[in-house]
Amino acid sequence: MFTKKEIFSIPNILCYFRIILVPVFLYTYFNAETQQGHMAAAGILILSSLSDFFDGLIARKCHMITELGKLIDPVADKLTQFVVACTLMYTYRPYIWLVIIILLKDGMLLFGGYYVYHKTGKHLAQAEMPGKIATAVFFVVSILLVAFYIPHTMISSIFIYSTLVLMIIAMIYYGRGLYCLYHEDESV
Repeated sequence: MFTKKEIFSIPNILCYFRIILVPVFLYTYFNAETQQGHMAAAGILILSSLSDFFDGLIARKCHMITELGKLIDPVADKLTQFVVACTLMYTYRPYIWLVIIILLKDGMLLFGGYYVYHKTGKHLAQAEMPGKIATAVFFVVSILLVAFYIPHTMISSIFIYSTLVLMIIAMIYYGRGLYCLYHEDESV
């Protein structure tokens, strides 16, 4: 079980906070009727992104990485990303492609990663640069599209499809990593 120190560490509290912000974002976004409402929803996403940044920074710099944090941080990340993508899909129809790629990539990492780990005892590193870049761009684009509410515009389509390309690249990168990890022992 997890110790009280782990449960109440600052990085883990920031993860809980990020999870709590998910329904707050949903409520704020779907009740936004003015520009201020959209800015408030975008502000919640900015707050969520900052808490994600600071929980990782504090955990690394202050040697507060915990087993609970290793579990809850990816859950908070994936939950936030998936909910934001599903929510924006109602306003920006091309977000459906982002939802599909998120499901494919995370499903591949979960089930493919489990299979590779079961067969080889090895697993991929937490997050690689293509995934970090794709996720960062996803959140920047999502924040901009929430804040400025510009559905059915060329600029929103460019933002969304550029994000989609980066997410596909990240998915291919992780898929290749799993493949290489699985076949690593064969080449020795």
